[in-house]
Amino acid sequence: MLDKKVPEIRITMPESSWNEMVEKAQIEYQSDRTGFGVEADMKFIYEKNEEDFKINFKLGGKSTTSFSKPGYNIKIKDGKNLHGTKNFRLRSDQRDVSMMRSKITTDILQKSGLIAVETGYTELYVNDEYMGLWVISDSIKNHWIKRKFGDNGEEIKTLYECNGDVIRFDDGSAKTKCINKNDEYSDYMEPFNTFVDQVNAAKTRQDLEEIMDVDNFIKYMAWEWLMGSFDHFLSYYGHNLCWYKQPNDKWIYIPYDHDIEMGQDEYIGFYPNRTFNHGNDIDFTNLSFKEFELDHPIIQVLINDDDTVFRELLDDIISKVFNPDTLLLHIDEVRSLIGPYVKKDRESGAGKINKIGKDTRFTYDHFLLNTEYTYIYDWITGFRSYGLKDWIRRRYNFAAAYYGINTNSTSSNEKHKLIEPRPEPIKYSYRTIVFMDEADIEEIYYLNFDNKYLPEYTPDEGYADDRIPILGVNQYNLEREESINSTINNNSTETSTTQPSLDENVCWSEALGYKCCSSGCNSIVIFTDENGSWSAENNEWCGIPASCDYSECPGLKLGYKCCKDCVVFSEDDDGLWGIENNYWCSIKPTCNL
Repeated sequence: MLDKKVPEIRITMPESSWNEMVEKAQIEYQSDRTGFGVEADMKFIYEKNEEDFKINFKLGGKSTTSFSKPGYNIKIKDGKNLHGTKNFRLRSDQRDVSMMRSKITTDILQKSGLIAVETGYTELYVNDEYMGLWVISDSIKNHWIKRKFGDNGEEIKTLYECNGDVIRFDDGSAKTKCINKNDEYSDYMEPFNTFVDQVNAAKTRQDLEEIMDVDNFIKYMAWEWLMGSFDHFLSYYGHNLCWYKQPNDKWIYIPYDHDIEMGQDEYIGFYPNRTFNHGNDIDFTNLSFKEFELDHPIIQVLINDDDTVFRELLDDIISKVFNPDTLLLHIDEVRSLIGPYVKKDRESGAGKINKIGKDTRFTYDHFLLNTEYTYIYDWITGFRSYGLKDWIRRRYNFAAAYYGINTNSTSSNEKHKLIEPRPEPIKYSYRTIVFMDEADIEEIYYLNFDNKYLPEYTPDEGYADDRIPILGVNQYNLEREESINSTINNNSTETSTTQPSLDENVCWSEALGYKCCSSGCNSIVIFTDENGSWSAENNEWCGIPASCDYSECPGLKLGYKCCKDCVVFSEDDDGLWGIENNYWCSIKPTCNL
């Protein structure tokens, strides 16, 4: 569920330090970026709750450093964290008229069961000066990896980042342009280089299954195509991604940085060796997967030779989230949340400290238009953005026609699901005439294709695919969760509980159309919203009785006992953990650690 309001981050530092940072921010080209940082104090404020931290505050980002509103990186010191996060990024997302692409694309990943870097919004103040609205996201560091994949007490040595430009496996550039994310192991490149060689040598899916989580990777590729991303693996740049060798020795793929998705800054020049690489503009939503991806041998083996699995994983994303019934309503929700903050940001021009950087002239009215169907193009900066809803519906329409997806059924069991047997693919043409209409600011234009617009569409508010994602999810984590659940079930048969039984509680979730969890207070909490706590049984959501008391320690809601002492062995999003009688236990808040 969305937050009800946007939090504030307030940074304070000596005025001389801030002046020096502003001075270091004056760059025109990203190659001149300094990464300058200072020590500072941070206050995080949300709904009148305040948390204070000592931080390192740095100029951050790559291309964003050359914008008028450069990004920042924050690292929390003294062993503390903000709700599980130690390192995070603030980005202005200036090129994105909608200010929503990072958020929406991340939500699509998460609803699809794919691991993603958490993304939200915050207002920023520096020395009490308002600096505008920012996209805030976690940073893929050692601490993040341990939160996502468990902490076995060992150092993270095999996390690699590809952040250079024009990176591929088949030409060997990944070996020279990707780095080890752990500074203490910066020279430890052998595992990654071996992985690149193994991928290049692979001839079959079976070859790749030996070294990587194949279906998980394919599902990410389906997501990239739906997003039209030219900023990750399939694209010209091949960057803004990480590779991680998990404890089970299987490699997995993790993309990040999602402001250039869903028709943001698409140009034919990013598609070398394609027939449309020169000449007139095209409608990028009608590029097939084969036309979109740039001839990667691993993609030929896993998808192009036989796209059966790809089709199934693609539809899993479409059924759960990338469909007009789900996404158009979600866009409205996010716009309602951030709209007032975007208006304040755009009208104030706050945070534009780089006076020689590339500026954007988008207004609040442009924000409203671009979150709907209007394609907006700033001729001066070259930034251009499909209307969010326009991209989603056009891409969905192409996918449905090409891969055989039911668009007309009134049943959630059939709508947005694959048609079997698979019908003959229908391919829409990307060839089009792009018309430009003048906007309200000089040299900003509204674009459209053939002077034709999509028909109006009213989302079906009754549609939902709330099944827990199974297809293409991370197999290591799935096996880890199954092991934990098995341990919990074994423990529950050996001990009795004083928690209220199911019969003693009113089942609030039934009023929302969901069953009450049969395990009652022993159910594992998957997430909590304003209605209550939710778990899952038989791949369906269920409600946990409202009277369940988890206050003694946070691990109770996950099926663990509270620790008798305060000896900490591990820490994650769910709190601090100890070990007693060879079982994990949850540290009580009263330990005051």
